[in-house]
Formats: sequence, C-alpha cells, structure tokens
Amino acid sequence: KLSASVVHEINNPISGILSLVMLMNRIMEGGELQQKDMEQFSQYLRLMETETRRISRIVSNLLAFSRHSKMEFGTVKLNQLIEKTLFLNANLLKLHAIKVEERLAPALPDLTGSEDRLQQVFMNLVSNAAEAMEAGRGERLLRIETGHDREKNCVRVAFADTGVGIPDENLPKLFEPFFSTKKKGKGVGLGLSVAYGIVQEHGGSIHVQSQEGRGTTFTLELPLNTGPKILRPGEGS
Repeated sequence: KLSASVVHEINNPISGILSLVMLMNRIMEGGELQQKDMEQFSQYLRLMETETRRISRIVSNLLAFSRHSKMEFGTVKLNQLIEKTLFLNANLLKLHAIKVEERLAPALPDLTGSEDRLQQVFMNLVSNAAEAMEAGRGERLLRIETGHDREKNCVRVAFADTGVGIPDENLPKLFEPFFSTKKKGKGVGLGLSVAYGIVQEHGGSIHVQSQEGRGTTFTLELPLNTGPKILRPGEGS
C-alpha cells in the first residue's frame, strides 16, 4: 500500500515537471525568444518549483516514517525555529495570499530536542494550513502562538488557520498513517502521522481542535530538558 501510494504521488509531479521542460525546449527550438515566451518561462519555473517542493515533502515524510535516520537531540530555540520555518515557507504563504500573525512569547526557555525533526513538524502544519485556506473563502490568516507552561514544565506552540475545518468524524483518524482528506495526487497521508511520531519521541503531545468552515488549531506541548523517548513496538504508529 505504501509503495503504490508513493509511486503515484511522486510520479504525478515528475510527469508535470517533465512536460514543462519539454515544452520549454520546444519553444526555444522555435527560434529567438520573445517577451511573452519569457513570461511563460517564469510561470513554468514557478510551477516546477512547487512540484519539486511537493516531491521533497513526500520523500522527507517517508524517511521520517521509516525511522531509519538517527535523531540527534540538542538545544532548540523554539521562536527562532518558527521564524526559520516561516522564512522557508514565505513563497508558499505569499502564493496563497496568507497573512501570518505571530504571538511569540518573549524569553521562551530553550528545550532539548531535534531541530530538524521539529522543523519538519512545523513545515507540515504550515503546509496543511495553507492548503486548507486555499480551499476556503474569506480571510486567510495563520496565527502562530508560543508560550511557557511553568506548571507542566513545557513549551506550547499553536498553529491556528481560518481554513475549511475538519469534519468531526475525521478528527480521530487525523494521525493515522495513510489517512488523508486531500484530493488524489495531493498527499500520501503521512504528514500528520509523522508529526505525531516526532512529537511523541520528544515526550510531548499534539492536539487538534476544528470547526467546519471556521478553521483548525493544532497545539503542541513539548517538555523542557528531556531526552528522546524510546518508543516501544506499536507506539506512535
């Protein structure tokens, strides 16, 4: 099931990129390029960038899902990691006309974790929010909030979008492998499953609240000063 899904998901964007490359070659073989050709090339390159990023997300999710890559823990500055994630997704957010509102708590304590893996979680959540808002109507706002819960000795980060929301019957299935509400060709359904596993390995938790037509909020709680959690067979899957 995994192999069939991945072949389909990766083959679609590769076919699209190949078609655009062949089209650009054909235009160039036609002689001197005109201004309209350059405008078309610019559009084609943007499409190829989008599709290449999609392939990269699929492959990254597969690597994390297989858990063959070593997770290295170190000091993580959560607010800086969020800023870095938003910078990397600036083009995606601009493309979808999404406004970002940051409510990052000052003097947030550092946590012990894997910066690369946590960034992968944040990238997935930002990407999902963008797609949810693309399908919706009205204001497109992504609100990101961080805080320090001294009582629980953890840091909290919430990603709230104004997208289409998630039906109640789908909420319990969100973190299951291969479950996806996206259209065919848009995702394998590993993103949130991978995110769930990464957060669990940090000893944390991830919760979702959603209302159809009103948006969705994912809230992560990550404990401070803890090492990686060793998952037993069957956990986090």
